[in-house]
Amino acid sequence: MMKRHRLTILQPAKETPSQVLLDGAITGNGDVTAMLAGGADRIRIYIGKADFWKADGRASMEQWGGISPLGLVEILLPHLAYADYCAVQDLDEAYIGLRLTLGKLTADLRITVCAESNTVLLQLDLPHPAVSASASLIPLEGAEAIVQSGESHGVTYTVRGFDTPACRFPTYGICAMKQVSRTVSGGRQRILWAIRVSTNHDTAAYRHQAIESARVLDEEDCKRLLAAHSAWWQNFWSKSRVELPDERLETYWYAGIYAVACCARNKKFPPGLWGAYSTADCMGWFGDYHLNYNYEAPFYALTTANHTELLECYSAPLNDFLPIAKQYAKDFLGIDGAYYPVGIGPYGLETDFHPYTKEHGHLFHGQKSNAAYAAVIPMMHWYGTRDTEFAAREYYEYLLSTAEFWENYLVFEDGAYQICNDALNEVGWYSDLNYMPSGHDDKNPIVSKGLIRMLMKLMIDLSGALGRNTEKIPKWQHILDHLPAADTFVSNGEPILRGIDGSEELRELSLEYMYPIGEIGKYTTPELFEAAQNTHRRLSIWDSHNRFCSYYPMAARLEYHPDEIVAHIHETIEKRGLPNGMFRYMGGGLENSAAIPATVNEMLLQSYEGIIRLFPVWDKNRSARFSGLRAKGAFVIDAELENGRIQAEILSERGMPLTLEVPEGGCTLIMGDGRQILASETRFVTVDTELGERIRIRAECILN
Repeated sequence: MMKRHRLTILQPAKETPSQVLLDGAITGNGDVTAMLAGGADRIRIYIGKADFWKADGRASMEQWGGISPLGLVEILLPHLAYADYCAVQDLDEAYIGLRLTLGKLTADLRITVCAESNTVLLQLDLPHPAVSASASLIPLEGAEAIVQSGESHGVTYTVRGFDTPACRFPTYGICAMKQVSRTVSGGRQRILWAIRVSTNHDTAAYRHQAIESARVLDEEDCKRLLAAHSAWWQNFWSKSRVELPDERLETYWYAGIYAVACCARNKKFPPGLWGAYSTADCMGWFGDYHLNYNYEAPFYALTTANHTELLECYSAPLNDFLPIAKQYAKDFLGIDGAYYPVGIGPYGLETDFHPYTKEHGHLFHGQKSNAAYAAVIPMMHWYGTRDTEFAAREYYEYLLSTAEFWENYLVFEDGAYQICNDALNEVGWYSDLNYMPSGHDDKNPIVSKGLIRMLMKLMIDLSGALGRNTEKIPKWQHILDHLPAADTFVSNGEPILRGIDGSEELRELSLEYMYPIGEIGKYTTPELFEAAQNTHRRLSIWDSHNRFCSYYPMAARLEYHPDEIVAHIHETIEKRGLPNGMFRYMGGGLENSAAIPATVNEMLLQSYEGIIRLFPVWDKNRSARFSGLRAKGAFVIDAELENGRIQAEILSERGMPLTLEVPEGGCTLIMGDGRQILASETRFVTVDTELGERIRIRAECILN
């Protein structure tokens, strides 16, 4: 019997609504979200939608617009004002359950955002006639919203929208609610409400469609929606699983993926800083897509967790903004290619305006690397899937334009390519028209060097696989061959990664060269690997608000003892964890949901050097198992560690060569045709595989 993965919340949300991450229970279907707030007698359910944006183009100041809440449902239970409160966020079946207990009286509410329909179902079971209940939609005024409420054929509705002259595109949405049924039996009353949710980005007839579909909805329809919902989530979790002896660590692996899955299925409006978990207008930093790591981070674990379907939304804002980014490169730098600011929005929305900046009225923060940073997710996807159709459709043109930018921006001198006037960290150019901050003219920042190397390798491989722009391969190879790799300096007798040319300052961002960029490896670059280990240890930023999502997976790649990594994870859960499984730092939002899944994945399976390692950072004396984790080379792997023995099965989706790091006790590979390959006195074993072949592995570990 499989474990249940749930988070239990024993008190009402204290900080909801919020302009950052909320602390109430969450659920969603990837487009519509439901968020629990309020007390026992006045339950509040905020309804969000991935595409409900106030697309105000006046400035980057967040008081003007961004992602906003669409609706609010209020359920009044006045007789239960002093009831005990217990909410459950069920990660396996994706619903919120709330039980209220007052003496012998109990009321149960279940909130489901149907996986196959933008319908929120509220199922309330309560004593009758001891407890009365009513539900209503509450209009959300403010933020220059256009708000309307009404009733039509037994359906109540609220419409909310943004369409001021400053809006780059109009957004309107509706919540249409109907009481589907109310039954009384055995001293209990059961009420079922359904709320249809739609926006003008779904259909021009969003209003009519929502009201009419709510009007005709009956109890049998709701049963079918719930059955489809259960089947969808069962299929979702069947794609990958982990089973760990540390139940809390396992639960947070599921919670991290769940938080992203609940808001990452709208293919044109992916999750920004706060996902679609908006409970207030004027969310911090617009809730936009910050390209210098924040936007990318929620997606870090999805390829290795075999949830590549959640990447179908990722490239949409990058592609929509591409014409603007090309114009920026021409207008601001006089070159071809794509030049992206730090923050962008959907549909080409510019969220980066600022009146006090030397950077042409936009916020680049001195950085040239934003577009290349956004390429890390396509890089992970490509090497994990080798899916040419998806790559060509979703991100090839974006990557091509990003590579073109660096072809033209790099300066070739003294036999090497140089990166000039770039910034490793964000710099505040916007603070004063006459102020030129330190860092705006950094030379060869390590993050940019790593991203360019990553990008050129990716383009050479991808261009060859697609048979497109192959005439550019010599140029990309020339850049790769003549771009300086990461540099080091010696501090207290240890090599340390150098952040920028001429600096011997310890820099947090230096480690991005390893993760997520992947340009440092134990075997491919052993000198840099040692320097990365020293840099990581000396920084000791386990509680850094900008590094949780990357510093922990780095620790796994750098071979920290697993007990140390797990201890820090538990400490972070205690200090920074919200009751709903997300993490709140000063500026960190949805990005931190990836931290634990990405770290656990790297502890159980690594392949970033093209070498598959089974349980590389796991105590071999402790059991663990996983299924469906994805490795570079388009391999999908199930594996179990029990009593020091590893058994694994590797599916070769694309027939790529497979290189395995041999466990210290040796291993046996059983190929699809039954051939057995013994490996015991070698560090690696490499075998050719066939398309769809399954390779079984048996290995012995040397136990402590």
